[in-house]
Amino acid sequence: PPPPPPPPPPPLLSPPPPPARSPVPDLSALMLGGCGRVFIDGGSNMGEAVGAFADGRFFSCAMQAPPRNHRAAWASMGRGEKEASMGPLREPRSFCVRSFEAAPSLLPPLRDEEASLRARGFDVRFVDGALSNRTVQATLARRR
Repeated sequence: PPPPPPPPPPPLLSPPPPPARSPVPDLSALMLGGCGRVFIDGGSNMGEAVGAFADGRFFSCAMQAPPRNHRAAWASMGRGEKEASMGPLREPRSFCVRSFEAAPSLLPPLRDEEASLRARGFDVRFVDGALSNRTVQATLARRR
């Protein structure tokens, strides 16, 4: 007799649905008590900008950025003045970091990154929401 057919492949698993959002926003992530300096990231994505900031890479980036990225006086400043102006970027732990992410599916790895950075002494929060100049509730549409 012929050999039995192979078993069927296991069903493909679909990703879990994103966590449900609370109708009441958690504003604790926005608290800035004791913050002398604030770094705001308007779109977390995978946390790349926050990671680069925490690693101290923004100082060299700021020093090499074209003059249009700085205030008008930048062009007439000497190197020492520029370094003094950007000096706080060498001390990322002196900032409170708030990074906004509106896509719920990106939040779980950001929560892990937040815990890791907080364990290293950073005051960092990934905020579940979008950054705007108005308070609104909206539902993001997904592309198919």
